[in-house]
Amino acid sequence: MTEKEQNREEIQEESAEAEKAEAADKPEEASPDETLGAEIPEENGEENLQAALDEANDKYMRLAAEYQNYRRRTDAEKTSIAQYANERIAKELLNVVDNFERALAAAEGDESVKSGVELIYKQLMGVLSNFGVSVIETEGKEFDPNFHNAVLSEEAEGVEPGQILMELQKGYMLNDRLLRPSMVKVSV
Repeated sequence: MTEKEQNREEIQEESAEAEKAEAADKPEEASPDETLGAEIPEENGEENLQAALDEANDKYMRLAAEYQNYRRRTDAEKTSIAQYANERIAKELLNVVDNFERALAAAEGDESVKSGVELIYKQLMGVLSNFGVSVIETEGKEFDPNFHNAVLSEEAEGVEPGQILMELQKGYMLNDRLLRPSMVKVSV
């Protein structure tokens, strides 16, 4: 036998002897038969039970409210993810939309090319619109730095300062989120 095993056995024997000694020192408890005739006072028994029941009910109500809040949060997150899942692809398609607008401007002389490009452009804008993409209106509007990017400024007679004079590049929204601000010329 190794030294560690001997030490373990000695410790177990000592603890067993200590338990026996403690049991001998304790006064003997009355057996259940001896206490049958005596009344056991139930001090606050019902009150303690009611308090425990109230506490358990309170915990249940808190847990139910917490679960309800969790569900509400996850539902809101799911809705947000569904609304903005197409944001990246919509941003990429804005460059294609810009190129279609340039093609429409360049195809002034050839009506057959212009009408074909215009049909494709309208179809693309319809698809983007179905997914919540909309154009930011700038014509006749006041400059708003949340939606517009002023790249030029010019004094204009008869126009109040801060009014948009010209749109250089269209801006777009995805539902209520800005995809790209409008590039504009503003009056000073």
